[in-house]
Amino acid sequence: MGERTDQIEEEIRVERQELGRNLDQLERQVKRATDWREQVGDHPMAAMSMAFGGGFLLSMLFSGRNT
Repeated sequence: MGERTDQIEEEIRVERQELGRNLDQLERQVKRATDWREQVGDHPMAAMSMAFGGGFLLSMLFSGRNT
């Protein structure tokens, strides 16, 4: 009976370690996905396009022209 208990405790310990590694990996992925510097570095043309589009829209909104 004691041998089976030791097996279960070892399995729980191994699963906790694996879960900890998975959570660490997930945390790194989330941080990278939400870091705008990483995104701009990975997709510079998309970032430039968005900046240009945003500037264009703002210039249209605040141009002062009355149509």
